Amino acid sequence: MDTGCYVSAESLTVSSMTAVSSLNGAVTDYQMPTEVLEIVGMYIQSTSGVGPALERISVPQMIEQRRLSIPSGSPVQSYALAGANLLMFWPLPASTDIIEMYYIPVPAALSASGDDPSTLANGGVPKQLHKAIQYWACAEGASYDDDQTSAQGQRYRDDYDKEITRYKKFLRLRGGKRNQRAVPNDVRKRGRRAFHDNSIYYSGQ
Repeated sequence: MDTGCYVSAESLTVSSMTAVSSLNGAVTDYQMPTEVLEIVGMYIQSTSGVGPALERISVPQMIEQRRLSIPSGSPVQSYALAGANLLMFWPLPASTDIIEMYYIPVPAALSASGDDPSTLANGGVPKQLHKAIQYWACAEGASYDDDQTSAQGQRYRDDYDKEITRYKKFLRLRGGKRNQRAVPNDVRKRGRRAFHDNSIYYSGQ
């Protein structure tokens, strides 16, 4: 979860999700799918087409938006996560809508000596990051054992943080360089101020 090194995708029909009913019996919210550790992004496919990427907002913002009147047939625009389980949408999706979700999946626990964190079931953690797993385990063990030589595991936690930072850089480079957005008349890059006057136009001479 610290790196988001393995991301999965799933198409969820709203009717297949576990609904949470309000006091008046209307379906308003849904249970977070148990296989999801962290949501990376979502968008909705409805009968009217593909909607924009959903914006994550806070729970108070969600409640306030629901208080406002919503035009009939408005596409889903935002979502909120209350606690670790309650997935809220605004406006409410139709039962036939499909949620296209990108997420970090919940890995299985490493319990046997032959378990490999590189496998998808165990987290899909690439071998380049296995050193970080080792440092994290050492930090937990040193803290439990009150190891003075590692400052109760702090030295291993520092090594873990360095590995995470290194791997995040690796992920950025692995995706290739992104083109910077063009900025029209960006005079800052030329080292001089923009000249704005209603009557006189700068000629550059």
